[in-house]
Formats: sequence, C-alpha cells, structure tokens
Amino acid sequence: MEIPPLDEEHIGEFQDLYVEFFKELREKQGWNAGDEEEYRKEAEEYFNRGDIIFLAFDGAPAGFIRISSRDGSFWIEELYVRPEFRGREIGRALVERAEKEVLKHDTSLYLLVLPQDKNAIGFWKRMGYTTINTIELVKELKPGDEKFHTVEILGEGFRIFKWRDERFSEEERRFMELLEKFYMQGGSKEEFLELVNRALEGWLE
Repeated sequence: MEIPPLDEEHIGEFQDLYVEFFKELREKQGWNAGDEEEYRKEAEEYFNRGDIIFLAFDGAPAGFIRISSRDGSFWIEELYVRPEFRGREIGRALVERAEKEVLKHDTSLYLLVLPQDKNAIGFWKRMGYTTINTIELVKELKPGDEKFHTVEILGEGFRIFKWRDERFSEEERRFMELLEKFYMQGGSKEEFLELVNRALEGWLE
C-alpha cells in the first residue's frame, strides 16, 4: 500500500473518491446525494488552496484523507475508504500518515463526527481521539415540526475548556467534580448509566 500526497496527476482519482464519500454519507443521512459536479469542484478547490490531502493506493485508489487549517488549528475534514478495501487497516494508515504531517506544524489534530455515526466514533476513539467541547443547539421555530429525538450523552466522558467567566451553579460544579472523580477512579459508561437509571427510577416511583 502507498499513501502519497495528492498531486496534479491524481486529481481525478481524488474527485471520484470525494464524490463517493458524500454519496455514502448522504445515503446514511437519508438526504439527497447532491450535485456530483459541485463535489468535484470542491475537491479541486481544496487541492488548489493547499489542504493536506493523502490518497491510499492498494493496487487501485482505495481512499483518502483531507486536512484543513482553520483558525490556527488543523482539522480532519474527511476520511474515506472504499467499501471493497475496508478491513485492511487503510483508514488507520491514512490517519497516521496525516498525523505525522500535521506534527510538523502543530501538536493537535481535531475533527467533528456526527453523533449518530457510532462506527466512526468507535474508530476515532480507538485511534486515540477524545471528545471535547462541541454541543450543537437548535430551536424549533415551528411548533410540532419535530425532527429530533431527545437523547442524553449516555455516559460518555465529555470535556469542556475552563473559562475565566464561568457561570455554573453550585450543583453543576458539584456534578462535574463528582463525575471527574468517578471516571478517574475507573468508573465505566455502563456503571454511570446504571447509577443514573436507578436514581431516575427511584424519583419516578
């Protein structure tokens, strides 16, 4: 397997992979696949502006990873391996190649993952990535037009940066302190959920 940086000669292969990535993603989301030509233009623009892009070749183009630089940080924008090449550690190899490149410029590498994509979350955690910061909010402006399930974070250990102007209540601070101690002492997601479920059942009785 080879993982070279993208060059002019292989723009076409990258565009093909980029289109396939979005077709698969939109299918998972239940959305329209979108305009293939627009994806091709986007892919070329990313190359021209200097994004870090690596292709994986395993006898044929097998996948890609693209890294952008935003606000002084490096972000994994897409990672894709064609279905017929999955299970060969190609995704891991692409990530490790990208990490090595980013390390020349910075010591951190970020990404966003859709919370519904449990396979992707599992992959990134196995690669050593941890969950930080981002919670997406929405306000439904038309009552009754519900598009979301109500869910909780389900015991995942999220981290948020400390701010100088924090406005947490005493109970919120107490909860965060207890939660940190719980995980530091080896508490698991399953144990956390069991504790919460028992407490809720007791309150509801």
